[in-house]
Amino acid sequence: MGLAATTVKHLLLLLNFVFSVLGLALIGFGIFFLISAAENAVSIGENVAGGLIIGLGVVILIIAIFGCLAAIHEAPVRLLIYVGAVVLLILSQLLFLSMASHGTKDGISGSINEGFERLWEAERNESGALAYYENWLQCCGVNSHEDYWIIHHAIPSSCCLEKNCADQSRVYKAGCKAKFVDYLDDKLLVFKIVCWLLIIGEVVGAVFGWMLYSSVKNQSRRNNAVWM
Repeated sequence: MGLAATTVKHLLLLLNFVFSVLGLALIGFGIFFLISAAENAVSIGENVAGGLIIGLGVVILIIAIFGCLAAIHEAPVRLLIYVGAVVLLILSQLLFLSMASHGTKDGISGSINEGFERLWEAERNESGALAYYENWLQCCGVNSHEDYWIIHHAIPSSCCLEKNCADQSRVYKAGCKAKFVDYLDDKLLVFKIVCWLLIIGEVVGAVFGWMLYSSVKNQSRRNNAVWM
């Protein structure tokens, strides 16, 4: 192999090492999501997001390790499989990014909407079901403080600044569902940044993988030609 091919091999190994580290970072971030969900009174959406992020991190880690082994052994078939896997991974990450950008607004897999519907149904039957989120996110009701007027319930103290509802100006106006979506979007921002960095790196990795595959195949043909 020439110097250029050796350089490509080393760069491919370096890229896959970086992918391994970022894959582990995604797994850790997904676990953080699941821990956050466990600490909440009711899990709404975070279990779904955490599971998807952990799954993506595991896949990236496996492909990165496979890519390192393929590059070290300079195995043409493995390199070809690696390039195909990276292309599929890029498409999967673009789908994940679309979900992260738009999914929380519609409810990730419907879990946010369904979760708050369950909470509101419980609130209608027994006051206080939403109190955890109202205190934490400084919100009121599912969509707004007017939700309590619709069901003819008094606005609870958890809807008010310092739990003092003596003045209407102290009542939180924003609904808890919108506030929770904003909170989830802020957490997903880190995921989006890591994903875009990975996609850029993976495009380069796929190109390097194809270059190394072509170089190995060409070298094999030249060796066969010499023996003939």
